[in-house]
Amino acid sequence: MVTSADPRPGYDEPSQHLADWSDLFARMVERMTQLKQRAPRNAAVLSEHDRARLVRDDPALAALDRGVTDHARAIEQRARFARRLGVALPLEILRERFALSRTDVDILGALATIERGTAFNPYTIGKNEPLQTDVAFLVALLSDSATTPPGEVRLRFAADAPLIANGLVELSTASGWAVDPPLVYKRVRVADRVLDFIEGSTEPPPSVLGAAGRFIAQPMAAGDVLLPEPALIEQVARALSRPDQVVALIGMPGVGRKSIAGAAARSLGRPLLIIDLGEVPVDGRALEEILRPLIREVHLQGAVFVLDGADEYADGEGQAWIFQRLADLLRRVRAPLAVAVGKSPAWIGRIGRVLMQFDVPFPTPDVQRRLWVRHLPPGLRLAPGTSLDGLVKRYSATGSSIKEACEELGRLDVVQRRGGIASEANIIDVVRTRLAHRLSSLASVVRTTLEWTDVILPDEVLSPVFEFLNYAAHRGKIFKDWGFDRKLPYGRGLSALFAGPPGTGKTMICSLLSKELGLELYRIDLSQVVNKYIGETEKNLGRVFDEAARGQVMLLFDEADSLFAKRTEVKSSHDRYANLEVNYLLQRMESHDGVVVMTTNAETAIDPAFRRRIRFRVRFPAPDEQQRMQLWQGMIPKEAQVGADLDLRVIAQKFPLAGGSIMNALVRAATAATADGGPIEQRHLLRAAQLEYAEMGFLT
Repeated sequence: MVTSADPRPGYDEPSQHLADWSDLFARMVERMTQLKQRAPRNAAVLSEHDRARLVRDDPALAALDRGVTDHARAIEQRARFARRLGVALPLEILRERFALSRTDVDILGALATIERGTAFNPYTIGKNEPLQTDVAFLVALLSDSATTPPGEVRLRFAADAPLIANGLVELSTASGWAVDPPLVYKRVRVADRVLDFIEGSTEPPPSVLGAAGRFIAQPMAAGDVLLPEPALIEQVARALSRPDQVVALIGMPGVGRKSIAGAAARSLGRPLLIIDLGEVPVDGRALEEILRPLIREVHLQGAVFVLDGADEYADGEGQAWIFQRLADLLRRVRAPLAVAVGKSPAWIGRIGRVLMQFDVPFPTPDVQRRLWVRHLPPGLRLAPGTSLDGLVKRYSATGSSIKEACEELGRLDVVQRRGGIASEANIIDVVRTRLAHRLSSLASVVRTTLEWTDVILPDEVLSPVFEFLNYAAHRGKIFKDWGFDRKLPYGRGLSALFAGPPGTGKTMICSLLSKELGLELYRIDLSQVVNKYIGETEKNLGRVFDEAARGQVMLLFDEADSLFAKRTEVKSSHDRYANLEVNYLLQRMESHDGVVVMTTNAETAIDPAFRRRIRFRVRFPAPDEQQRMQLWQGMIPKEAQVGADLDLRVIAQKFPLAGGSIMNALVRAATAATADGGPIEQRHLLRAAQLEYAEMGFLT
């Protein structure tokens, strides 16, 4: 029996830590059980009174009891010695990280001894039954009227006590009980994961992490995280070191929020455990079953805890109730806690910590270029003339998007067939495909084969259009070099309103502008954006603007008057929420630094606040006769077969059609001519123009 501190090197190991204690417990339990079996009053449980009597009446048992007490003191001394050597013993780690009492540690040690099969159980001797222990037996085993009263041991099994609340010890009901039995009759066992940890299995297994958890034992060092503001990591680390604070890392997905948390964790000497709420069902029981083991694992590892996906979790109609459950679970977290979000969620104040917010900026062009260089697959080479600077200038992307694009680039067949050489076109195709996928449900790509030489518009229309292009080309110099960014803190984006009748060239000019600016043009599908449920329209619009900013694309809101309509007097809840949507649009338009063009057939229907905030307003008039003549002439392809009797001036004079209707009429005439087996004749054009004019609601 060891009765004094014996800090031999072997005691570094978890198995050695429990070996002597296990032997003492085994002999003590065996002796108590034998005496209890021979006792005339054989109760269902072994009480603390039985224990006191047995210890008093049996010298051998009394010696074992003293040995357990002496050995507990020796373990404490060895633990202190091991800590001085930089070695933490598992039970001491549990005591420290879960704020356990010495009695809690004794309970874990006793249960671990029994679970390992080195101790007898009072109810299973000679029965070949699984080892089981109830609360009463542990109270009898561990209580001592002088130092550890029985009541104190029983309290360690209360629902809010550390052992139970943290899932270290599990209580269950023995067979034969129709209702929930008294506490003393409940079976007790140490959780499997905790037993594994005590025995030296420190890394969390996949069965514990599941689909929602991700453990990073060695996060990336601060010097390896590419950020526009490297000092941010040190600031976050200081905030995480405060146990009364929760850190909100606010920014777009993919900008490096979790990397910052990981680098901060590493600077604190801690691993990282991330929980993705996107993998957690919006269900109270599922939330509890998934998060409780992961929260326990956070404490077992001494990790920094990061909650990801909180923006989109429970964002459906009638799901907000679950945030109270989530807050209740997070209140149990004693580890450093951070959330990666797009904006600070309202429910986070319920967990009882001081909120510290840090904005994570979008990566600068220089950082993006370095990210491309870092993530390009080994062995992949860029074709001559491929410019990463030009790519970054044209397509702005987050770190995670760049990494995923590089991985996809390395898998392209065309790149592999070229021996790992990627052209600029290959890279652009990958970036475009990924961008189109993210916006596919809310917008569609608009491309054109037309050129500026195909444009037939008066000078009063083209003048503001070219001014638009000049502003786009020089706004960087105006705001950064000339200091206008200090005078105009918001509303620096490039916005335009194109108003005019249908078919006058509004969408065509948009597509030509996007081609000139080197941007993808995405037409917003208002049928998918506008939603009857409260808050859904704002959420969809937020996605549109976020993706536009991330992908450096040009947005086209066609028929904008249906979305940017005038706010109305609030007479119902519908009016109030409709006005909220307009207000949200105003805010996003002001904060968006990208290019947005709106087209409308009814300019007066658009809210005046929008019109004031739009930098360029261009009115597209219906074409006059001379312009119609030019449109008819310019839209007939050189390859088309036309008859000798074609007189476009007559048609231009008779039918006041806009450019879109003229193109439709030409296609109609060509279809009819092909069906007749000859060229496009005057009769084909007259009939086609007549039909188009009639569809506009006019009679000829």
